[in-house]
Amino acid sequence: MQDDTLSAALQSVLSVRTGCHITVDELMSRIAERGFGMLLVLLALPTLVPVLPPGSAATIGLIYTFIGFQMLLGRKYPWLPQRIRDFRLSENAARKLRERGVSFFKNLERFSRARWLFMETALMLRLVALTIILMGFILFTPLPFMNTIPALAVMILGTGLLNRDGLFLLIGLVLSFSLLGFIYFGLAALLQGLWQ
Repeated sequence: MQDDTLSAALQSVLSVRTGCHITVDELMSRIAERGFGMLLVLLALPTLVPVLPPGSAATIGLIYTFIGFQMLLGRKYPWLPQRIRDFRLSENAARKLRERGVSFFKNLERFSRARWLFMETALMLRLVALTIILMGFILFTPLPFMNTIPALAVMILGTGLLNRDGLFLLIGLVLSFSLLGFIYFGLAALLQGLWQ
């Protein structure tokens, strides 16, 4: 049975003994379906910076779409290449992840918790997956400062998936579709102006 919180699950799996190593596969297996949420939150962190090095936002956008399509296909947990799954975390890396990563997710859990579980329907999760794909596409655009809001939306959605928080899922969807609406009407007005 999974721990009630992700931070507790990570604390447990990362508490390795001296001389032991843990693989990425073991880590992902322990957090199971929460892996999607964790990957989305971790990927969103660097893209919250308004200006990124060239190509960084597009790369992360590509990973967003990769994760989103897996969710859209109904996978329960993320698929990763075997080479990545077999990678072993050193004892030192596991310790740092335990000290910093667990602390980060504990802070996140102060604001988010399991609630509004009626939002956890197959249709809603497909909508979340489609939204993540669209946010990934936005990161491919050359528009300046267009990575911060999609990253924030994906972080909120990832947090909702992590903690089974339906309220966060709703907030993330509203923010995402507000951004999409802004882009749509902005482009429509621009094209209309150019046409005239």
